[in-house]
Amino acid sequence: PEPLPKGKSEWRKAEQCLEVSMTRETSICKKIFFFEKKKVLAMSEKLNENYAVMNLPDEMLHISLMDGQARVLLCRTTAMARKAAEIHAPSSTALAAMSRLMTATAMLGVMMKEKDASVTVTVAGDGPLGKMTAVAHGGNVKVSAHHPEADLPLKKDGHLDVGGLVGHHGRLTVIKDLGMREPYVGQTELVSGELGEDFAQYFTVSEQQPSLVALGALVHERYCLSAGGVLVQAMPGCSDELLDQLETRSMFFTAISREVADMALEDLAKGWFDGLDMQILSREAVKYQCDCSREKMEKALIAMGRKDLQQLMEEDGGAELTCHFCRAAHRFSKEDLQHLLERASQ
Repeated sequence: PEPLPKGKSEWRKAEQCLEVSMTRETSICKKIFFFEKKKVLAMSEKLNENYAVMNLPDEMLHISLMDGQARVLLCRTTAMARKAAEIHAPSSTALAAMSRLMTATAMLGVMMKEKDASVTVTVAGDGPLGKMTAVAHGGNVKVSAHHPEADLPLKKDGHLDVGGLVGHHGRLTVIKDLGMREPYVGQTELVSGELGEDFAQYFTVSEQQPSLVALGALVHERYCLSAGGVLVQAMPGCSDELLDQLETRSMFFTAISREVADMALEDLAKGWFDGLDMQILSREAVKYQCDCSREKMEKALIAMGRKDLQQLMEEDGGAELTCHFCRAAHRFSKEDLQHLLERASQ
């Protein structure tokens, strides 16, 4: 350490040096504070942007390429998946499977423009998940699974084993109710159980529409961080040049769940389809919504027939029906069943 100053003059010099040193340090601290403040503000703005993107409402973009030579459906279904998780409490792998099914069913739903039209999709594989069913009325979708609690270990690459849980063998069935006398029914065998390939097979074989399909759900500890999908279909008269471009760009779709997590759909589409005369034709909200009601439950009970209704009254003294899609329970007393029995007799 330096020796202490002696005399007033030396003390004054020491004070002046100290003042200069403190002024310099204060100036440096101010600069550091200003620089750190700018970094914090920039980080805050970035976090706010990411938060805004990750919490955008679910939606579906209907896109045209090259003046209608191809069409694209691009959607985010994160909130829909989270609602399904809240209702069914599925395992992580089951949630990923149910999310993918809902995304594809939503695509089918928005493509049906007839009023009151609906589409029901069932996936019956040989895996432990059992049969899955999803129903869409436009962009409103609901889902159920026989064994949502079922799960499997991660695959060697660290990904969820959706194909193993669904099953590699089985059938995908699509029933379109257009409000006419007979619904349209299309069926195809499962390709892998991962669902993206299976729906591509369905569109190509059953609807004679060559398609690229990517479905994804980013799930961590039974919570969906992000979910979405993209469907690309070549229309009649599509040029070979555009087909080549679409095949080349299909690599962009492999991480669809991560892509929709941190970028707005419109910006994502602009990047993917740059130079292909991309036009957004429509933007439609999609959400998880069950349309069950007590009235529908009453119709289901009446459809059981007089004998079964009478048995419920005598043996159980009532009935409780639980919706497979929203888990809402509807209780019917013995008197309620008596009224339904009278209606069934009319």
